[in-house]
This record gives sequence, structure tokens and C-alpha cells, in this order.
Amino acid sequence: MTIDELEQAFSDLVSSFSLISAEEIPDIDLYMDQVTTFMEQKLSPCTRDPENDKILTKTMINNYAKSSLLIPPVKKKYGTDHMLLLLFIFYMKSFLSISDIEAVLGPVRDRYVETPSAGKKPAKGQEEKKKSDITLKEIYSQVAEDIKASLPEISEDAKKAFADARKTFADKDPEDREVLQEFALLCRFSAEIYIKKLYIERLLDEEKKAKEEGRKNND
Repeated sequence: MTIDELEQAFSDLVSSFSLISAEEIPDIDLYMDQVTTFMEQKLSPCTRDPENDKILTKTMINNYAKSSLLIPPVKKKYGTDHMLLLLFIFYMKSFLSISDIEAVLGPVRDRYVETPSAGKKPAKGQEEKKKSDITLKEIYSQVAEDIKASLPEISEDAKKAFADARKTFADKDPEDREVLQEFALLCRFSAEIYIKKLYIERLLDEEKKAKEEGRKNND
């Protein structure tokens, strides 16, 4: 593909990109099959192969709950907070490990989500409380709005990358130029992704180290 074609494809992708809004999530508790159906319908456009890629399977959801990444269902039903946590997991899992997602999502989940007792109603006076009155829905809505507002900036940054790619190998014959310019562009995008991923991983490692040192000092 030529650089012009690549740039148009990127522009089309950004223009069509949208996160599920918190308001789109059903205002009723859902059974597992309803959760997976909803996610398939809403998130398929975000996958590489919308017709064949699996979004969330029952096994995935059960594993997230067993590992405490996802709060347990209540009487086999999943509410708004379950759905929001699953959305965060979906958006992060393409570039972060499950343990890193736990490190990112855990503090938010623990502070802003009221954790049910594995579907059992807690005894009177022993209900588990959140540490804050802020809801996960508010947090998701703000994050989604911030991402939406950043799309024009992402487009502008990409324009510069495409313009720089046009300058590379400009003296080569057309066939070689097309192949090499695409390669240079993809290398640049890959480097940007790698740097940001590495930043997240190192930040999480530093925070983990600080917590461990804090626990040692308190012992």
C-alpha cells in the first residue's frame, strides 16, 4: 500500500473508533450468556477479525473471577460494575499481562467497587463497604470521555508520522519506495507502542517494589 492509502486507512480507523459508553450497559443484572452476547455485539468492531475473534468466553470470565481480577457474580448474575471491569480488562489485555492488568485495575477495583461475597448475602452489619463514594461508572465515563477528546491529537501525531515516512527512501524506485516506506512507518508505530508498554511495566514494577519495601518496614 502507498503511504497515502495507509494514512487514509488510519484516518478511517480513528474516525470509526469509539468506546462503549457506560449508558449502553444494560441497567439490569445479566446471566453469563447475556454478558458474552452483549460483549460480542458491542466489541466485535474492535477486534482484528470481527467475524471470528472471540471477545469474552465463559472460561475467560470464570478465570478472571477466580483470580479476583473480576469481582464474583451475585447469584450467577453480573451487574454494571462487573461489565465495566470486563471492559477495562478487554481493552488492556491486548498489550498487558493478566498480572499487570491486576496491578493497574486492582487499586481502582478495591477502592471504588463494593465487592459482593461470592454471591452470598453478607450477614447484617457485615456488609463490605467501598472506600469511596465515587462509582466505577463515573470513573469509566470520565476515562472514556478523555480518550474521545484525545483522538484528534492522536490523528495529528499520526499525520506527522506519515509525513516523515514519505521522506524516507524517497530516492528509490516506486516499487521499493512503497515497500520500504510502509516498513519504516510500521517500525515507528511499533517503537511507540513498545516504549509506552515498557513505561507501564516499569511504573508497575516500581510501585510493586515500593509496596513491598513499605510492608517490610512495617514488620
